[in-house]
Amino acid sequence: MEDEKEFDLSEGQRISLLERTVSFNRKVVIVLVVLSVVGLSALSTLGIVSLLKEDVAYAKAAELELVKKENEALRIQMAAFEKSLVQYRMIMDTSQASGFKEILLDQEQSYQTHLSALKQGMRDLAKMMPGSRTWLEMYDEQMDIALEESRQRVQKLAAIQTSELRKKPAATSP
Repeated sequence: MEDEKEFDLSEGQRISLLERTVSFNRKVVIVLVVLSVVGLSALSTLGIVSLLKEDVAYAKAAELELVKKENEALRIQMAAFEKSLVQYRMIMDTSQASGFKEILLDQEQSYQTHLSALKQGMRDLAKMMPGSRTWLEMYDEQMDIALEESRQRVQKLAAIQTSELRKKPAATSP
């Protein structure tokens, strides 16, 4: 009897307990319904996507072997081209192009030295002769132009790589 007294609840307590249980059960049912709706929508989406997906054609072993053989042939060909490229570069480096370049650079340096000495000699001569200022200015200007053109040629020659000969641009006539 003591057990019955411990569990004996009043009507209000029973109703309150039942309402809490019903409320909890209702929440559980709602969560289960929502989860089932989400699950069904995910499954139906996957089903539709799998039906719409195109069939993928996989490569056959024979096709794969053919591609591997082509790849190997191209690698061998590329190695041969690289070897010949190295040989051509060696030929270009040992050719006379670098020798010609050095000769032309030395020639331009000599030309600049000669023009500078000639220009200095004209100044000295102009100091000795009265009234020579006009011809000195005229020739001095022409020699400055020639010296500048020679300096530009030296820069162009220095920029040329002898292993990669470039085509000479078309000369423009004055």
